[in-house]
Amino acid sequence: MRRRVSGTATVPSSSIDLRRGTPTLALPFAVVAVIGLITVLLPPYDGPWWVIGLAVLVLGLSALVFFASRLRGRRSWLDPLAAYLLFPYAALLHDAAGAGAGGSSSGMTALLLLPILWLAITGTPHQLWVASALAVLTFAVPIVLVGPPGYSWGDWRRAVVWCAVALVIAPVLQRIVRDLVRQSRRVRIANDRVERLFDDAPHGVALLDPVGTIIRVNVSMSVMVGLEPVDMVGHRLGAFETPGEDRIQDHLGRLMFRRGESHSTECRLRDSGGNDVNVSLSSTVVSDSEMGDIVMVNVVDISDRRRYLDRLSHLADHDVLTGLANRRRFETELERHLDHCRRHGPSGALLLLDLDNFKQVNDSLGHNAGDQLLVVIAGLLRRSIRSTDVVGRLGGDEFAILLTDADQADAARVAELVVERVRTHAATLDGVARRVTASVGAVTFRAASEHAADALALADMTMYDAKEAGRNQVAVLTEGDVRGPRTSARLHWQSRIEAALENDRFELHLQPIMNIADGRISSAEVLLRLRDQDELVPPARFIYIAERVGLMPRVDAWVVDKSLELLARLRREHDPEFEFEVNLSGHSIGSTEIESVIVSSLATHGVDPSALILEITETAAVGDVALARDFAERMTDLGCAFALDDFGAGFGSFYYLKHLFFDYVKIDGEFVAHVHESQVDRTIMRSIVGIARDLGKRTVAEFVSSQEILDVCREEGVDFAQGYLIGKPVPYDEFVERFMPSATAVARG
Repeated sequence: MRRRVSGTATVPSSSIDLRRGTPTLALPFAVVAVIGLITVLLPPYDGPWWVIGLAVLVLGLSALVFFASRLRGRRSWLDPLAAYLLFPYAALLHDAAGAGAGGSSSGMTALLLLPILWLAITGTPHQLWVASALAVLTFAVPIVLVGPPGYSWGDWRRAVVWCAVALVIAPVLQRIVRDLVRQSRRVRIANDRVERLFDDAPHGVALLDPVGTIIRVNVSMSVMVGLEPVDMVGHRLGAFETPGEDRIQDHLGRLMFRRGESHSTECRLRDSGGNDVNVSLSSTVVSDSEMGDIVMVNVVDISDRRRYLDRLSHLADHDVLTGLANRRRFETELERHLDHCRRHGPSGALLLLDLDNFKQVNDSLGHNAGDQLLVVIAGLLRRSIRSTDVVGRLGGDEFAILLTDADQADAARVAELVVERVRTHAATLDGVARRVTASVGAVTFRAASEHAADALALADMTMYDAKEAGRNQVAVLTEGDVRGPRTSARLHWQSRIEAALENDRFELHLQPIMNIADGRISSAEVLLRLRDQDELVPPARFIYIAERVGLMPRVDAWVVDKSLELLARLRREHDPEFEFEVNLSGHSIGSTEIESVIVSSLATHGVDPSALILEITETAAVGDVALARDFAERMTDLGCAFALDDFGAGFGSFYYLKHLFFDYVKIDGEFVAHVHESQVDRTIMRSIVGIARDLGKRTVAEFVSSQEILDVCREEGVDFAQGYLIGKPVPYDEFVERFMPSATAVARG
């Protein structure tokens, strides 16, 4: 704990009022006056005793008047009176010195300078006029009252001279004194200002000698280290640095080596409580004629800024929710380990973990419950590895573990431990969270080198082997088994997808969507197929692989461009108001590649943006709601429409409806397939339609497979219907032939 700092003692400089005089200023005048009195008491002067006694009385009265004036709070008539009394005092000593015994002059006339000089320093021009008159009276009164031979008429000449001194020379002296007073006041004010700037500076300031010894510090500097200023003076500034560091001495060395420049550095000071304070030093050398070179150091506490920067650095490499390494940091550590493997041979293992049924937690219990579960799982993973291993959250409910020194058996053991701990913890929870388990794929770097494939991609695919095997278990890519049937199959699918993109082997099928109000086929959903030799592969078999290996943005770009090409042809040849719904993967949301393809394809094919409806599923939106919102906002500004697919399937649907831009809500087939038989499904459909209508959105019912379902949809106010009753997905030419003339016959039932 820091000691209390009282601060530097600042004595306010009292401004001397020369117009009132001070005892210090009056002392020389009093000494001269007393010397004059003593002089007339010594031979050869032999004046009357009563004259000398009267002079003593007048001098004492002058002193009493002076001190009485000092007791008053402000200037008054007493202030010049003490000086005026010195005129009769000078006249009496003048008389006692022989002027009244027939002498025409005496040395005591010089005492008239005392009141004149005093009033020149402390008085006003008006008081100098009075002094001039009194100087004349000092000589005139004895001439008039005593007369010759004691006082000759020639004393008038001396009266005139002393009057001139009072009227001419004294004002000049007065102006000189006033100028000196003003200049000294300016200097004093400037010094006081500098002192206040130094003492009251919001940051620390220290003055050092060339070797770094403290000459003076201000309050802020002393508070920074928790000591009194007097306790710091005389010590080296480096003595207050954190032990083990020597940055201050290096800083001063560079500064003295290059004196004409200002130097800055950062270091840490240790305060009296043992706490480290991050500071920034900015120093310069100031030359002083009396003290020589002085180093002025500005010390700024940057602890808050340092903590902020450290926090930013931490956030750049760590997941905000769990505190684990994020994907960027984990991939950096993985690349560092791969470099080690390339130099010293493959070692260690990589585990990829995905939580089973986690989406149900978000949908049923809300995102807060899901986030809390992720935090707990992160803690379980930390406790399952060594300090030399790395665990990170790659995104969503996906985690990765890098075992820097492990063989295949070690990797399998850690993976089994993780699965067991997740299962055990979930068993203590209530509701849907009890069903949360973990599927782990484990790959040693030796196995990855045998397959000549990316370790992270292999671990990802091996993890899906665990999921397909029933979840809640571990799948290990065995070393030496170059076939790896399931994983190799996925690697083969990756090459098939890439070949399909390069050789244009994808096909688009169209499924009609009917406007229930008029029975017209007004739009169609674009569905992707892969032509592999004689087989037409549905997307369920390859989409998730494309997502896992990062090919989905390229696939979506192909779909968007080909869809707009077909849409332009259909609108030009058959229906100028026809619309297409095109699905986008969550991996493509926010992709600059997709956005540029949408913009360029709309322009290339001359399609009105309002005819393109971009369809996003909840699983795509849940990954990053803010990203999805920004993407939807930009596309909406472009003129495109949006549809939220599978609406109602989970708790989060209404959350997405609130925070995202959507024009169409596609009711999940779970609530449509049996709506004609289930009152619960019908009630849910009615609620969804009501909410959508209140929000100004239109609804599409999926899985409309019978006339009964279509009738219920019509009764509940659904706007569009899609399903096998309306039509199955077919190639473009067949779609035009079957659905473009009219579909009203189906609507009549």
